[in-house]
Amino acid sequence: MSYAMNRAIAAYRTAATTVAPPAAMTLLLDEVLNAIVLAAENLRQKEFEQAHLRVARATGILRGLRQNVDLDVDRTLAKQLIDMYTRNIFALNSAASKHDASDRFCTIATGLLELRNAWADMTTLSARNEKNLLEDIQAERIVAECV
Repeated sequence: MSYAMNRAIAAYRTAATTVAPPAAMTLLLDEVLNAIVLAAENLRQKEFEQAHLRVARATGILRGLRQNVDLDVDRTLAKQLIDMYTRNIFALNSAASKHDASDRFCTIATGLLELRNAWADMTTLSARNEKNLLEDIQAERIVAECV
């Protein structure tokens, strides 16, 4: 297991012990979405190494989530989640090297946002706005520097 994967798993476990699981999932998926936004910005600025690090952060979190899917609760749902995480990991890794990376990031982020907002519905956290997220990825809106 790689160092990045160990960190992602450790982050998931730490979050799972300090906040309720639905809130932890929401926050982890927020981190993935934020990394996608920042990777898109890095690509626009031709900061390819930084973009790679952002994609690695997003995929590391997704790997950690995939590793922690409980197959004993609902095997069918678990397999769907594992497949979804795997497909998003591959999609993120390949998107950054394409000429239409922003469009690909938007497609990936839209699906992850739906999952994120479903988890947020089970918490006191508010839903994240799809339009704003897509505008952030496409650089049609100013992204806060502290994201």
